[in-house]
Amino acid sequence: MFYFLVFILSAVVFAIGPFLFKYLGIVDRPDGVRKKHKGEIALSGGFCILVSLGLSFLIAEYLGITDSNRPSSLTTAAIFGIPVFLIGLLDDIKPRKPVLRLIVQILCCWGFILATDVYVRDLGNLFGFGNIYLGELGIPITIFMVVGITNATNMFDGFDGIVGSVAFWAWSTVSFFAFMHSAYSLTFMHTVIFGVYFFFATGLLGKKVKMFLGDSGSMVIGFIASLQLVILSQGDDAIFKPVCALYLVLLPLIDALTTFISRIRARKPIWSNDRNHFHFILYDGGVSKINVILIISLITIISCSICVYGHIYQVPEYILFYGFLTIWFFYYLFLNEQSNSN
Repeated sequence: MFYFLVFILSAVVFAIGPFLFKYLGIVDRPDGVRKKHKGEIALSGGFCILVSLGLSFLIAEYLGITDSNRPSSLTTAAIFGIPVFLIGLLDDIKPRKPVLRLIVQILCCWGFILATDVYVRDLGNLFGFGNIYLGELGIPITIFMVVGITNATNMFDGFDGIVGSVAFWAWSTVSFFAFMHSAYSLTFMHTVIFGVYFFFATGLLGKKVKMFLGDSGSMVIGFIASLQLVILSQGDDAIFKPVCALYLVLLPLIDALTTFISRIRARKPIWSNDRNHFHFILYDGGVSKINVILIISLITIISCSICVYGHIYQVPEYILFYGFLTIWFFYYLFLNEQSNSN
């Protein structure tokens, strides 16, 4: 019953959002360079996701649905996502300097840690020499990780539902882990919301209600999702190991890392815009948008399946970590080869 209410509520919010944002003039217009879509598309995705999350949490509280001892942390993550959304929205309306976004993201993550005392204390046995316990050093490392994933998600938001598809499959996996541990029923709520968003973002329900995430949406998804990965991977009641998070956000993470390194090597600003991203390379190579989404979804399903397999069969964490580094290495070679050929 709860998930049905979340579905209906989200569908209503996502149906209204595009009309509201078009009325306010908060839309994405094609520029013929990076933005090659047709017509004006409402940048209402982040707003709809945030409102849907907020209302769903209120319904859950009213119905008495809680998750172990973590519901307050999950709700707090969404609350601290509001300023991240707002600074992204201002950037959608009129581009701001990247440093302003970074400051807000850092402060919001720090505020979340102060409010909940939840941060990465244990990285697990990443190198095969025993668990890496961070202590209070985990606070700046957590901030670095959260801000990194937030911006990686933003950079990966190329077009029409890419981030939504990754978020849907990643959170479906998290929900599966929750089911295995008989806890965290609220995690599936995110899967429902991201699923609803995907149908609106890809235009499957019509062009009038089609929407983009914009900077506001992609950043708030990255921010909230990364905080919740921290919440669910730490402590005695963690539902998966920290290394699993790398596979849940595999494509956005390795794409951002590769892009940053390539720009530094080319002596370009790391925040500059270009089309040297996996999804753009596929699309510019003649792959249709829907097939790009299918390819990215398939890769995400595979990476999440590796994560599930490693969790169920207790694959050593260092093997999963070295596997991640190997995947990143070949991805880096692939993107560099494609960039050089262009």
